[in-house]
Amino acid sequence: MTEQEIHVHQLTGCRPTPLAHYLKALGILRLVASDADPNARGWWKDDVFHLATVLDRESLEDYFLNDYSPTPLLAPWNGGSGFYPKDNKTGIDGIANSTAPRFENYRVAIAQAKTVAAHLEEKPKKGVEKNQLVSACRLSWRGTALQWLDAAMAIGNDGEPVFPAMLGTGGNDGRLDFTSNFMQRLVGLFDVESETGAPKPNTDLLLKSAFWETPNDKLETAAIGQFLPSSAGAPNGSNGFSGSIGVNPWDFVLMLEGSILFCSGLSRRCQASALPQAAAPFAVRGSGSGYGSSSSTDVGARGEQWMPLWNQASIITEVRSLFREGRSEINGRPAVRGTDLARAVARMGVARGINQFERYGYIERNGLSNLAVPLGRFQVSPRPNQRLLDEATPWIDRLRQVATDRLAPASMLQAYRACEQAVFNCAQFSRSQDFLDLLIAMGQAEDQFLQSPKFSADRVQPISKLSPGWLSAIAEDSANFRLGVALAAQYGPLDAKGNHDRRRWSSVRSHWLPLDASGFRFEKGERGINLGPDQSAAGLDLQRATIEIMHRRLLAMNRGATTNPNSNVKCVPLQLYHPHLGAKWEDVAAFLNYETNDARILAIARAVMAIDFAKDQLGEQTSLEKATSDGTKSLFGVLRLALPTQPIQMRSGSRHEVQSDATVFKRLTAGDVSGAFQLAARKLSNAGLRPKMSLAFGAHSLGVRLASAMAFGLNAHTYKRLAMTIIADGEEPR
Repeated sequence: MTEQEIHVHQLTGCRPTPLAHYLKALGILRLVASDADPNARGWWKDDVFHLATVLDRESLEDYFLNDYSPTPLLAPWNGGSGFYPKDNKTGIDGIANSTAPRFENYRVAIAQAKTVAAHLEEKPKKGVEKNQLVSACRLSWRGTALQWLDAAMAIGNDGEPVFPAMLGTGGNDGRLDFTSNFMQRLVGLFDVESETGAPKPNTDLLLKSAFWETPNDKLETAAIGQFLPSSAGAPNGSNGFSGSIGVNPWDFVLMLEGSILFCSGLSRRCQASALPQAAAPFAVRGSGSGYGSSSSTDVGARGEQWMPLWNQASIITEVRSLFREGRSEINGRPAVRGTDLARAVARMGVARGINQFERYGYIERNGLSNLAVPLGRFQVSPRPNQRLLDEATPWIDRLRQVATDRLAPASMLQAYRACEQAVFNCAQFSRSQDFLDLLIAMGQAEDQFLQSPKFSADRVQPISKLSPGWLSAIAEDSANFRLGVALAAQYGPLDAKGNHDRRRWSSVRSHWLPLDASGFRFEKGERGINLGPDQSAAGLDLQRATIEIMHRRLLAMNRGATTNPNSNVKCVPLQLYHPHLGAKWEDVAAFLNYETNDARILAIARAVMAIDFAKDQLGEQTSLEKATSDGTKSLFGVLRLALPTQPIQMRSGSRHEVQSDATVFKRLTAGDVSGAFQLAARKLSNAGLRPKMSLAFGAHSLGVRLASAMAFGLNAHTYKRLAMTIIADGEEPR
């Protein structure tokens, strides 16, 4: 026996989009492998479906024209299916009365269906009558007819049928019954009155167009449902005032032949009562995010479905197994939403062999029409930092439940959608900017809770502490970012007793959120979320917020010094969790010169406040700065060291401890640069640090800006450089 030559066909008419053409590719592979070449293989390459078979091009076309035996697709449970008096019977009668061998299986299935529906004068009513008819069909049908039924519907735990979105509600889309149209297209392609069911004129040209995209002007005016949105027709869609619907009947026929591969497995059916639209492979609830035309109205009952693209030549049993067991998991649980699938894809938590997914949403467009809209391509490959999303998504899931409540304000839903979009970006692109955008969106959603305290009271909590890994995942080389972190990564005493136990010091986060003593939950009362005792920066711009923070911290520090003179907190209004998290002088200089973006700094600060800076896994991230000296730096240095975060240790061994004085800060907030400088210089001189500068002047606006800059923590290198700037005798700090 000689080895047969294998022909590889590039089916340019079969591409991942639209859905009709994707399903057409599956239909061709299924039919060829079932009847003509059981070893036929198919795969996707360069957005085209490839078919490897012993059939050459002529033989492949000849099989479909002369040997193809259509799968008996029937839906007697639907009105318009051809089984009832008012239905269009062109297709069903033509096939039922045909004597051609290619329609033998179809004739048998039609006869069986007519038998089980013989007692009905009209379509069965929803409920018991329809369920009984479906059960009767399931008992009497065999082979591909039963596979079609399994693709069109699944049975839930309660015994009720549930309908995967791809095939509408059991093989129909509104008044359009897919099976009746399928039979009508067959009657249009083949001469059902001939002995062989021979192809009609132009059937071969239509087939070539469906396979190879050859030009064809013989398209039919017919409906194709949600599978081919571009053929839906619209005003000004062609010559004249209204567009017509041009359909290649082979596209419709082969599309439905391919849909049979989406029959639901037992495991999927068992979940169907809880998740009806996910009773089919890779189908999940709609997210309404992750694509350009997204809208909150897109989160409908039909959900979305992700179509796998594989690049390995696969036989039909492998492809059938892929779809029958098609599922994805995230952290050991089934993916139930689009964001879950995106995260699973980014972590390779899907069936082996898939290298891409084409995402489709079953969405209302063009009026109330449901269309299978392509929503983008997702690569299956491991992406960095995906484990971090495990920490954020439980909080976002809770936000979704709250935001979709009918009483929730619209702003809360918008905040949730921003978070969801950011999750998609993190899964799809995994750029540092995407993870930063996610934290910013979460911070803004957190702020929305405070806008509706009564509604949010028993429903929400602050963002849980996030691991330090987030900081490296979101890092960017910009002054805005470093200043945001330098503001957020600080803590200090707010206890009136001046308690020196640093475990009880509070983060600056308490100035934006009304946190209880644990620091993890909202302070709540009878009227919802209470206004926290230290919540003073919420709703303020960056400059006012930082000034208010310093004012509160200095006030608490002075109270502590008064009530507990032996406390060691009286000189530390704010302390960085780790010195390397502080800002550089160049960042502060850019802030003082208004070269940074205040809104961006504040957004970043609010975003990173949820990171657990107290843990010691944070790596060194500080880069050395240039050794510069100018008047502004000297001015800032004198003022900043008069409001220190730590003692200054010199190389000689001397230790200089400057006690913070709120008066210096008050002078700055009043715009008195000269007075604040003189007072600060005197404080430093008394501590043994004589400044090189003796006088300083500045406008009112500079004083306020300097006061705002006092709230940013400085990294250890910058702190030393400032000390060198002000020391007159040249002794260096260590």
